[in-house]
Amino acid sequence: MRAKKMYSEDVLSALLSPEPEQLNLDLVYELLAHICHKEPPGAILVFLPGWDKISSLHKILSGSGKFPESRFLIIPLHSMMPTVSQKSIFNRPPPGVRKIVIATNIAETSITIDDVVYVIDCGKIKMQNFDTINNLCTLKEEWVSVANARQRRGRAGRVQNGVCYHLFTRIRESLLDKYQLPEMLRTRLEEVILQAKILQVGKVEPFLQKVIDPPNPRALDLSLKLLTGMNALDSDEQLTPLGYHLANLPIDPQAGKMILFAAMFGCIGPVASIAASLSFKDAFVIPLGKEQLVDKCRLELSKGTKSDHLVLANVMDEWLQAEREMRGREFTSRNFLSRNTLELLKDMRRQFTSHLKDMKFLANSSVNSPDSNVHSNNIALIKAVICAGLYPNVAIVKQIKKRGKLGNVSVELFTPEDGVVKLHPKSINEKTKDFESRFLVYHQKLKSSAIYLHDTTMVYPFALIFFSHGFTVEEVKSNSTLIIINDSIRFSCSRETAKLFQVM
Repeated sequence: MRAKKMYSEDVLSALLSPEPEQLNLDLVYELLAHICHKEPPGAILVFLPGWDKISSLHKILSGSGKFPESRFLIIPLHSMMPTVSQKSIFNRPPPGVRKIVIATNIAETSITIDDVVYVIDCGKIKMQNFDTINNLCTLKEEWVSVANARQRRGRAGRVQNGVCYHLFTRIRESLLDKYQLPEMLRTRLEEVILQAKILQVGKVEPFLQKVIDPPNPRALDLSLKLLTGMNALDSDEQLTPLGYHLANLPIDPQAGKMILFAAMFGCIGPVASIAASLSFKDAFVIPLGKEQLVDKCRLELSKGTKSDHLVLANVMDEWLQAEREMRGREFTSRNFLSRNTLELLKDMRRQFTSHLKDMKFLANSSVNSPDSNVHSNNIALIKAVICAGLYPNVAIVKQIKKRGKLGNVSVELFTPEDGVVKLHPKSINEKTKDFESRFLVYHQKLKSSAIYLHDTTMVYPFALIFFSHGFTVEEVKSNSTLIIINDSIRFSCSRETAKLFQVM
């Protein structure tokens, strides 16, 4: 290109720099300005990898002064956004107003916006993968596949001629994978293993090696280890009674174990709400610019329990009560909740209890049956049931540091496998100033810019002792004993107390 003098030296130097490989929102802004002021009318669809980039670009456009509301309709499109505001993406704006939709890959295939003429493809996508070396899930920006790029290009000009701008070089395009990795190669395998065991295929590794894209043996070993630790499989890789029941539930094994214990301990209502939310998504929506208000609502709905999981249960209980009192819409609007999501979660709860009735764990399929909810007001018991389902996902609080003059805090905690980890900013515990217990159980651990714990609940030592996968007792003094759950979790108590735990 330099010999043919096709491009200026500035352009060639920029192409040789590693910086074009990074997502440049200033470039997106300049391209949008060019299209809006130089090109014929038509809606613009911008593909960005995630919420953070959508929010940042929206702020850039709103604060620039070049995209006034009288002439531009800017619509963010993301699963966390309110559905009502996103419905406007399908409406054609009035004459003289240009529509700009900023979306994730949800706009690739799930929806079609008829009046889109221009597409800006940043070439990045957020993908969840399973890191077998560190035994954790990751959520990072990756390059799209050729198939993704084609889908994005196909969004331009669905009913008229269109233009697609791919913001990556031809060299980068030549290096793109044809397709994204199959899901079996980038997720945990516990559910796959349980389903295979129900089919009585024998040892699972030889069976899965026969699929078109066999999973990583290390991923398989980690999932087998977790299922064995949960007592879902025995040492010979056979289904235990618990494993058989978990395999028959349409839910991941840890959430499944949670609702089985809830059925046995008489607290199915709140725990079914928690399990449904963990399996699908929580009902909160986050309008741009109102993130702090949403966090405040979460904190209020936690009612001091120091549990993100109980927020999910309280949301469902209070919404159902509001519906009975004909104020459901006011409740969802005030607390930034999606009514559609709540309806889906309500239906999932019914499905869970129906399965539990068929499995003889419940006398009837009603989520609100008094017989199935004798202890649904016992917060300590519900936390113990959550612990039973989520163990061994335990993090330990090391210290709580104060930040700045406003009294903000930073919670320092670690897990035995990863060392230092962080609470996700969305967690109510991220801003907690004191914990009565040093132990938190969590549902998901994701590595992005750091290792973040999502959806945490503070639990007490008794719950860990009773619902861990076994403990050992070691005498240290004449009347002092250690209860050892693992290398990082151990409790000192009297010999009589330790004997009591062993008997129970």
